[in-house]
This record gives sequence, structure tokens and C-alpha cells, in this order.
Amino acid sequence: MKSLIWTLCIPLVLMISACDFEERIPAEMASITQSRPLGNEKSLDANIRFDIGSLEVTGQKASNLYAMDLEYDKASYLPEVNYDTLGNEGKLTFKLESTHKLGIRSERQTNRLRLNLSDSVPVSLSVNTGVGDARLSLSGMKVARLDLESGVGGSKISAYEPNPVTCEVIRIKSGVGSIEAVGLGNLDFRELEFEGGVGGANLDFTGQWKQDADVRIQVGVGGVNVRMPRDVGVRVEAEKHFLSGLHLDGFNKRDSYYYSDNYEKAKTRVTVRVTTGVGGFKISWL
Repeated sequence: MKSLIWTLCIPLVLMISACDFEERIPAEMASITQSRPLGNEKSLDANIRFDIGSLEVTGQKASNLYAMDLEYDKASYLPEVNYDTLGNEGKLTFKLESTHKLGIRSERQTNRLRLNLSDSVPVSLSVNTGVGDARLSLSGMKVARLDLESGVGGSKISAYEPNPVTCEVIRIKSGVGSIEAVGLGNLDFRELEFEGGVGGANLDFTGQWKQDADVRIQVGVGGVNVRMPRDVGVRVEAEKHFLSGLHLDGFNKRDSYYYSDNYEKAKTRVTVRVTTGVGGFKISWL
């Protein structure tokens, strides 16, 4: 029996020792700067996966299709950058993944990526973050589609200027951490899906609305607070067992739906479908 226990313990001891040794490896920083001139591309598909660190994406008024500055710990992480074209569409893929099979060291967030995307062509942007903070500054960009999936850490989205093109779909999925979004109305989207995780979310829909839209929100543990401009009419559909978590000021209930007081007169109307979660759901007016 003792020999069996010792046999089973050896791998665990070695794993713990490896983890302790790994923690003592000092960061060995490296940097990559890369850009690509704008050619015949009529659109850009950018797919970004950033396992750990600080990520910032912004628009740029320049002759480059994209430009990036990366600082990373080369002893622990491996970057991969690929660019290709399919017809007149550019395809940018970026990955920063851990090289350690025992997992990512969450305390080491020295990696930083600053990515600038051209404001000259429509951009379909997909961002997947692991551990760390992400900031997407979309002002001035031509956002045709947006997908954001955050892991552990806070994420911020801002759009202070009207989107020059229609954004077909916005999908936001939160893991552990808060989501802050400002100016979503400026993105001129047709459809928005939000899936909350562990952590609250503040979704600000101010901006220059140009069309009606559908919004689907799955409330997570921390709850969701929505801010709407007063000139937008809102209809809320909610699951029956979730009604106790609703906080709707300035709404009237008709049949199974809640209508804002301005719904009938509003030029722009939004349907919000809310599904269950541990946290509450609130709409306030700006």
C-alpha cells in the first residue's frame, strides 16, 4: 500500500516542483513591431487571440491597413502573426499563447499589444482574451461586425463617433470581470447579443441611431445595467420566471411585453429580449 501511495504521489510532487520552478523564471521581454500598407483590400477580417496581458485596439487614419506593437515575455509565450488575402478581403490572424503545458501564470501580465486598424475599409473584428484587460476604441472605424469574448479581467468598448457603415452583428460574451460599453448606438447595428458571466455589465446605447435593432441579453451573476437615449422606443420581452429581476422605469406592460412611454412616437425602436440570470436587469434613460 505504501509503495502504491508513493507511486501516485511522485507525479504530483514533480508537477508542484515544476510549477514552483516555473514561477521563479524571470521575464525575458521581447518586442515586435509590424505594419502592412493598404493595397487593393476592400475589407479586413481581423481575428485576435490574446491569452494574457493588456490589449488595446484602436482605429487609425493612416496609409497602413494595420499596425501593431507587441511586448511579450518570450520565455513563456509564443506570438503568431499571419496575413493573407482572399480576393479583395484582407485576413489578419494574431495569436499569443502560453508555451507552458502546466498552464498560464495569471500573475504575469507583462504582455502588451497595441493594434491599430485602418479607418479606410470595413473591418470584421473578432477578439478573444484570456487573462487581462481589453480596450476596444472603435471611434472612426468602419465596423462591419464585432465579436468579443473575454475571459478573466475587465473589457471596455467605446464608440464616440457614428459608424460610417452598418454593423450587421455585435456579439459580446463575458467571463469573469466587468464589461463597460459606451456609445453602442453609434455602431448602427442590426443585432446585438450579450451573454453575461461573473461580473456586472454596463451597456450604454447612446449615439446616432439610424435603424431599428434587436438586442438579446442573457443576464449573468453580476447583473446588467442598460442606458438608453430618450428618443429611442424600447420593447422588453422577458422570461416569466425572471420578472422579479426587472427594473424598468418609464415602461407600461401590455400583454406579455413592456413598452417604454415613448414607444409609439419614437422613430427608432429597439426590441430587448432578456433571459434568466442570477443578477438583475435595469434600464435607465439618458
